[in-house]
Amino acid sequence: KIREAELKHGRLAMLASLGFLVAEAFNPLFDGKITGPALGHFQQADDMVPYFWVAVLGSVGMVEGQNILLGWEQEQDASGVANLKDEYVNGDLNFDPLGLKPADEESFNVMRTKELQNGRLAMLGIAGMIAQELVTGQKLF
Repeated sequence: KIREAELKHGRLAMLASLGFLVAEAFNPLFDGKITGPALGHFQQADDMVPYFWVAVLGSVGMVEGQNILLGWEQEQDASGVANLKDEYVNGDLNFDPLGLKPADEESFNVMRTKELQNGRLAMLGIAGMIAQELVTGQKLF
């Protein structure tokens, strides 16, 4: 369960790190009206689109729902907590549109380790970016 959570947080941190850097340099959405440090972009989008957070939370709910259907047991143990299925591979949601998942198990395990390590680095990186923008009140670059 902990590895599953770490993988999710790492993936989200990798996306957030990339999003922080790209959003401050290139912003084609909302007619370029969203400006300033990336830390405030969500609030600006929320001001322009009344149901912005409904769309965001709906997207998150779809991904989490897919994860629950694929990875978690339907029955609960004696403590009332469900467990991951024995055959479930952490983070595998059967979504690989670019065909990047290696076919052999050894290459797959190497890729999983790299993803986990990059996710850990991204968690530290995005925390640093957020801290810098909070302290300075200015864009990263």
